[in-house]
Amino acid sequence: SFIIMDKYPASRKRKKMKPHDMYDYKYPKFHTTKAYPNKQQTMNNTLLLLAFVFLLASVSAQNCGTQGGNAPCSNGNCCSQYGFCGNTPDHCLPENNCQYQCTGTTPTPGGDTVASIITESVFDQMLKYRNDPRCRANGFYTYTAFINAARSYNGFGTTGSVEDRRRELAAFFAQTSHETTGGWDSAPDGRFAWGYCFLREQNPPSNYCTSTAWPCTQSYFGRGPIQLSHNYNYGLFGRSVNRDLINNPDLLATDPTLSFQSAIWFWMTPQDNKPSSHDVITRRWTPSAADNAAGRVSGFGVITNIINGGLECGRGRNDAVEDRIGFYRRYCSMLGNCGRQGGNAPCSNGNCCSQYGYCGNTPAHCLPQNNCQYQCTGGGGGGSDTVGSIITSSVFDQMLKYRNDPRCKANGFYTYNAFINAARSYNGFGTTGSAEDRRRELAAFFAQTSHETTGGWSSAPDGPFAWGYCFVREQNQNNRYCDSNEWPCPQSYFGRGPIQLSHNYNYGQFGRSIGRDLINNPDLLATDPTLSFQSAIWYWMTPQGNKPSSHDVITRRWTPSAADRSAGRVSGFGVITNIINGGLECGQGRNDRVEDRIGFYRRYCSILGVSPGDNLDCYNQRPFG
Repeated sequence: SFIIMDKYPASRKRKKMKPHDMYDYKYPKFHTTKAYPNKQQTMNNTLLLLAFVFLLASVSAQNCGTQGGNAPCSNGNCCSQYGFCGNTPDHCLPENNCQYQCTGTTPTPGGDTVASIITESVFDQMLKYRNDPRCRANGFYTYTAFINAARSYNGFGTTGSVEDRRRELAAFFAQTSHETTGGWDSAPDGRFAWGYCFLREQNPPSNYCTSTAWPCTQSYFGRGPIQLSHNYNYGLFGRSVNRDLINNPDLLATDPTLSFQSAIWFWMTPQDNKPSSHDVITRRWTPSAADNAAGRVSGFGVITNIINGGLECGRGRNDAVEDRIGFYRRYCSMLGNCGRQGGNAPCSNGNCCSQYGYCGNTPAHCLPQNNCQYQCTGGGGGGSDTVGSIITSSVFDQMLKYRNDPRCKANGFYTYNAFINAARSYNGFGTTGSAEDRRRELAAFFAQTSHETTGGWSSAPDGPFAWGYCFVREQNQNNRYCDSNEWPCPQSYFGRGPIQLSHNYNYGQFGRSIGRDLINNPDLLATDPTLSFQSAIWYWMTPQGNKPSSHDVITRRWTPSAADRSAGRVSGFGVITNIINGGLECGQGRNDRVEDRIGFYRRYCSILGVSPGDNLDCYNQRPFG
């Protein structure tokens, strides 16, 4: 049954922007003489006086940057070194010490370029359930309001390369989706499809009257996408858009465009001694020595620190930070390149990769007749639901019977929930074809990964094929696997996780596909169970160079070429072994390693009630070139 969620699930933020004193402008006194001037002099004096008054009015209304309480400029203008808004070279050029929102002589407001990235259909896909009756904000957050708001902030979603722009928009929607989330663990399409569910803060603990520099006539609890709170934030933002939000804070909950503007204003504006989120994500912020010493380095994490660091950062792993990251990964996947255009990256969250290298779940993305590259099943839908009906928790425990045995070094690491959560990220995994095809794919996946992580021996209890998933890290770690000059090599890239992912290029490509820096942090695959399973499913679903994906082979979507057939590479489980480790195991006649893979496969096919099919070995196959 549907329920209205009464409690706001995300932890409340406390935006800590130090209040600034109001600026008092001292107007000079004008002295008159007793002599009567002539008409020309009177006219000249009048014009001068009017010009001066106009200038002073402009000064009082137009201050921005450090001179204006860190207020940004609206209507697509830049903030000059002297704290004035405009769109001339003096205002906009970095070499003229423009303070921020600086992109050149003629600034480009965000709306048009943003709209080319965040189309209405993408907006609806990202915020899929925002208009669901279970969301209290349903009907409020509209695409038109977002685009209109984006036009007010020069540089928002328009700074840097196309990749930079997509990343900024993914980060913005991730942070604001967390602030307004209505998701829960078992929510339809996963918790990260439920951003923008709330408009007002639920059960605010106070009226947020924290600054004596601003009046406090109302309650300034969180409102809008960023859940703007505190009287000084309402005052500063209101001043920047010439609206009296001190006396009318609920305008942010009744005017959708103004509500989005409040979030983009907070995003674009330096918060006292903190940089703006915009400058961080567009790499215009350089960490100081103090920042580096405090662990504040460039990346999405610093934005979380800017927004709610006092409650979420420096406390080890916590759900609030994980929630923000989860939204970010989802949106990066939706906005990021995939397939040939994206380093063979797949799409996550149940999306298909279009012929042009974009992720989505429309017929244009998913249908083979529209040249979908892979993960193409006709209409999207992640793997976890159907996978969970085949691989139940009890079946998982039966297949990997001794994975938690004390004799297994990985004991306690590989969990059922981690596997199911990872399966959600890959459309078509375990969900392609008939029920028999799906069971066979899952049997093959667990067979290959069980061999890679096996701890079994010939006389092991229940046989060697009950001992899959015994290891997380490769046992011989002497090889750093730095094989590609296209990727840095600051760490060692030995095998980790179910597929024992190795080589710097694999860590780089997989990390890029999910928005994680695995080049510098490869051991995340040995500490995050869901990420570890994702690495294996990514490898399974992704074509490897000139090799097909294991998924396409086992689901019979791959057709061997004449060269494949002459090399003995024909459809079946054996070709998957060739894809994974053909150079060491295939074309060498009968050997124990290939036999071990087949042994696991036969056992899992038996458990899942499916025939293993033909061509199980690669004894007589030549490796892929």
